[in-house]
Amino acid sequence: MNTRKLHPMPSDTLALHHPQTSILIVEDNVHYAKVLRRLLEGVLGYTNITWVENTIEAHALISQDPARFQVLFVDFNFPIGDTGGDFLERLQSEGMIQDKVIFLITSEPNCHNVAQATKAGAMGVVAKPFDREQLVSQIERAKKVVFADSLEAFS
Repeated sequence: MNTRKLHPMPSDTLALHHPQTSILIVEDNVHYAKVLRRLLEGVLGYTNITWVENTIEAHALISQDPARFQVLFVDFNFPIGDTGGDFLERLQSEGMIQDKVIFLITSEPNCHNVAQATKAGAMGVVAKPFDREQLVSQIERAKKVVFADSLEAFS
């Protein structure tokens, strides 16, 4: 029987629990990138965070070392015309999002952009402006999904 997972399962199921989890933020707005980084570091204790301003830089980093980042936070709108959803679809078609936990970040969490990102592998949506409780909730939800997927893999 061929079963398809709704979300990719990180090879290290405890990755979200570890402070050294490698996180990539893809966000063109410096202010939002700094706020998200501060929340990830100060509230959740992550210490290995990289930030790039566009999908071109992000694609280059991921292509160089597809296993480097375990978690991606990807903005939906970019001034160069592509969307975070387009970027995730590209990574998916190139086989570079398996074993990653992905979140869409957007100030416009509408049905279209959420559906596109989810179809391409995003596990959750973090709305701007960032809210501490919402971010913690999304990370905790992702931990549960990853853990459930790891249990399912053993059955």
